[in-house]
Amino acid sequence: MFNSDNKKMSKIKISSLAKIGYIETLPEGADINDYESLIITKRDGKKNTLYKLSSKVIDRDDTSNFNKSWEIFNSYLN
Repeated sequence: MFNSDNKKMSKIKISSLAKIGYIETLPEGADINDYESLIITKRDGKKNTLYKLSSKVIDRDDTSNFNKSWEIFNSYLN
């Protein structure tokens, strides 16, 4: 029984990672440099590699704009 529960848990973990974009095999012709990899070691010692497409767009908020941050900082001093 422990073995079947263990298999269910690993499937749940992998499906959770699949929900956020991880896949078990790279698409045909894909460049591996465009993907992040995650190696999962199972309890039996076998390793499973998952891949996720790397996001090339860097999401920046207002804190990266130093002038805006400086204005906000100074507004708290007054």
